[in-house]
Amino acid sequence: MNRVLIIEDEKITAEAVKAALAMKNVDADIAENGEKGLAMFEERDYDLILLDLKMPGMDGEEILMQIRKEDPFVDVVIYTNYQEFADIKKLTNIGIQGYVNKGAKADLEELVDMIMRKMAPLEVHDIEKMVRSTPRDMLGESEGE
Repeated sequence: MNRVLIIEDEKITAEAVKAALAMKNVDADIAENGEKGLAMFEERDYDLILLDLKMPGMDGEEILMQIRKEDPFVDVVIYTNYQEFADIKKLTNIGIQGYVNKGAKADLEELVDMIMRKMAPLEVHDIEKMVRSTPRDMLGESEGE
């Protein structure tokens, strides 16, 4: 079963996302602040982190930087009302895999679909494409092989 960590200070929002993910057989844990989110992240393995940017105490950028120090590969999707382009660009450079607006026009089904796509296993043709594009020396092969 896939596991998602929702780091979100708005309890109603977090519970709605958790319930929607449960309908897709995705287990989700909720942390209501950054400190608790980091502690939970260190205790368990997660396939994806859903991260709010603006929270009391530790903000989303600080949390993201800590997550990236510990795990550069876990998918992190920003889910926030905050929409400052320069900040989103900076977060993209730090290492987010997506951004979803949770404002009045937010679509919970769209969010869940995005999460499901991010956690879906790679198709065989995608794996073959990645292997073909990987330099041979990284695969332990020489040019003559």
